Amino acid sequence: MSPAEEQAPSKGSDCEPADLAQAYRELAKGEQAATALEANLTNLESKLDAMLAALEEKASGAEGKAQGDGESGK
Repeated sequence: MSPAEEQAPSKGSDCEPADLAQAYRELAKGEQAATALEANLTNLESKLDAMLAALEEKASGAEGKAQGDGESGK
């Protein structure tokens, strides 16, 4: 290898500390956004579960009532 090739910096070594700090800040900001989205999705999931449970309870109550009405007519 020639001396020029040995001293040539690799492409990954020219990162400035300011660039790394900016990348870290952006990464932290992205993590915060992801955490907020996850919390919102968890909240939405809880609400949907409650709505589904209420609908299932209402549907099973209506079915039970319809079956009870049909049997009492015999």
